[in-house]
Amino acid sequence: MYITRVQLRNVKGFTGKRAVDLPLAGGSGWTVLAGRNGSGKSTVLQAIALAVSGPSVAQALVPDFTGWVTTGARQGAVDIEVTHKSPLDSFAGAGKTPQGPISLGLRWTPPPADADHPARPALSAFPSTTKSGSRGPWAENSFGWFCAGYGPFRRLTGGSSEAQRLMINQGPRGRLATLFHEDASLAEGVAWLIDLRLRAYEEEDRPGGAAALLAKVLGLLQDGLLPDQYQIQRVTADGLWVREHGRNGRGFPLREMSDGYRTVVALVLDIVRQLHSTYGTLLSQPIPGGGIAVHLPGVVLIDEVDAHLHVTWQRKIGDWLRQHFPAIQFIVTSHSPYICQAADPGSLIRLPGVDEQHPAVVVDDDLYHRVVYGSGDDAVLSELFGLETPYSNRAEGQRRRLVALERKVYAETASAEEIAEYQELGERLTSSLSSRVAEVSARLEPDR
Repeated sequence: MYITRVQLRNVKGFTGKRAVDLPLAGGSGWTVLAGRNGSGKSTVLQAIALAVSGPSVAQALVPDFTGWVTTGARQGAVDIEVTHKSPLDSFAGAGKTPQGPISLGLRWTPPPADADHPARPALSAFPSTTKSGSRGPWAENSFGWFCAGYGPFRRLTGGSSEAQRLMINQGPRGRLATLFHEDASLAEGVAWLIDLRLRAYEEEDRPGGAAALLAKVLGLLQDGLLPDQYQIQRVTADGLWVREHGRNGRGFPLREMSDGYRTVVALVLDIVRQLHSTYGTLLSQPIPGGGIAVHLPGVVLIDEVDAHLHVTWQRKIGDWLRQHFPAIQFIVTSHSPYICQAADPGSLIRLPGVDEQHPAVVVDDDLYHRVVYGSGDDAVLSELFGLETPYSNRAEGQRRRLVALERKVYAETASAEEIAEYQELGERLTSSLSSRVAEVSARLEPDR
């Protein structure tokens, strides 16, 4: 399954000129939603997840939709179009297999304003999609139609008992729980590996059994996922163990490492577990040069994929996930220019800020090339992020002073003290090429 279109109307801040109508590539790859805080990136991901899963799963994930409908609107709506991959995405019951994209939609109707007591918005499916939806992605115990979602809190341990009950669910509820519940952990992935290890001992090397699956998963995790020369070593009854490249010995538990390491391993491990649970297999092929890739289709939604990651890891994670899950459509949100640089053509999307009255848009080719092929400074200073300068407030004050002194020096009106100050500031402050051009332009501006 892949998503080809997303529409939101009167859902939270997406109303009027800010309503969403986005065409997506509709295939595997890396789609990035970028925007300032409050622009609604998380809302878009959650709305997609709910529309894919249908009204019953939506009600289980979000028992109270108060606040979802824009204030004053009569109805909130999310509509998506999905394509299916036959025979991996199956339809339940009798009927003709739909041709082309399938439309799926949800509607929220707020209670009357004059109601005597508080009420929650009523949730319903979009009538014309009920037939295709109930036979396909919305069907009970459906086969295929893979969609998993992850919020910014991707922890390996902890979590409330209520949230963990959702995670244990083998269907869409479990695959989307962390996208809606901050207190849901991804501990089931490690428990799954421990269970595979125990089953491998019991099966005594049965071909294609738990031992082969465990080796495949560990091989994936060991293929350059962790930076700084660290590598997943093995799984024991105590969990996953890590060691440094080139060093022998027992290593140390993954749980003792920083949030960045644990977050990424938890994410990848859960994607693998959920794919295996959905399809009953882990279809994989070798990657040229070493490693393996899992060739199973579906959609993975990741909110703040750069959370806890150093910038060197942010530059790497998009390409790593695409290479090792080449059939997955990743739709992610981020504040990082390095995450955006991995976006596929036509898949870098800017969401408007809270004070902007225009819709989310796929950025044009010019901006896409500036972000993808330029430096991190080029990307962060573009309209995609809206940052006016990459420097600190203290540095900006000194740079303005440097420009003022430079004018005097070139006009030969600077005093000896000003020349000395100019030389001192010039040595202290370093500029990127783009910033230096702006400084020179500022100096020349009064002369035009």
